[in-house]
Amino acid sequence: MARTRRERVEQWRDHVDELCHEGEHVEHRTDLADATVAVTNQRVLALTADSSDRAFRHVDRPNVGTVSVETSARVSHLCAGLAAAFVGVGVLEVATNGSGTTLGPAVDLDSVPGPTALTRLAESAVAAVETILELVEWGVLLVGVAALALAVGLVGSYLRSRSRRLVLRVSGGDDLVLPVGDAELGDGAIADLERAIRPGSGSELADAGRRDGDRASEERCADRDRTAGDGIEADESG
Repeated sequence: MARTRRERVEQWRDHVDELCHEGEHVEHRTDLADATVAVTNQRVLALTADSSDRAFRHVDRPNVGTVSVETSARVSHLCAGLAAAFVGVGVLEVATNGSGTTLGPAVDLDSVPGPTALTRLAESAVAAVETILELVEWGVLLVGVAALALAVGLVGSYLRSRSRRLVLRVSGGDDLVLPVGDAELGDGAIADLERAIRPGSGSELADAGRRDGDRASEERCADRDRTAGDGIEADESG
């Protein structure tokens, strides 16, 4: 029994024909790593396991426009990361090239006339100023390091967010966006999918779609059986 969303979606990917209405049949299908697009003689069906949205969506074929593979990324994170890196480098440059203690007043206490108490007071004031300036210098250094660390984190987030998506434009509704993952999806596969959606695809595509669907289902079942067999062997050896 399927316990997780992924397992439930995987089961439905093996039985897409059960989602068809009366008189409807699958003419073409495209299987991705975690999603399946099936084109029937009436609709386009989409199943995906890795999505915060619905696991299953369907759209009437006339409402589906172009089909393309797009790369998405959080460009705002990249821009913010570059800005943080610029600030961090600038701050560190200022902090390392100019010592805070040199900004304090240069006072020759030996030349100051007056009682010894006044001299000690002046020495204490100068030492306090130097300490404050040194603390400011360390604070500036920490700000620069923090800015660079933030820049690294933002750029890393941008790189992790880059992903390939199969996008089917839908007229009058939300587009169908499916993760491609590690699946090999060339221009020929995209052209075949778009051609299947257009009118006049004919029985040839239907036969090919059934063969592809049966082959994909058999491969996924074999993978699951192999995984289950490995788990049983591991339990027996344990």
